[in-house]
Amino acid sequence: MSVHVEELTSELTVVDGDLPLSLAQIEKLTKLVIQRIEQRKRQNAQHRESTSPRDSAISPSGAEGR
Repeated sequence: MSVHVEELTSELTVVDGDLPLSLAQIEKLTKLVIQRIEQRKRQNAQHRESTSPRDSAISPSGAEGR
């Protein structure tokens, strides 16, 4: 798919030295990132669990050792 752009404007701010964020903002952002990582881990674990075969699905009788 081709895209034609007539005009493109971009703004960029460069700050020398310290980050333009307060310590509270950095802490809040850090907590949010950690929460998202944990959420992603839970989702991945749930996905693996829901898509992995179970013993009852593998065994022809539904239970082994009978």
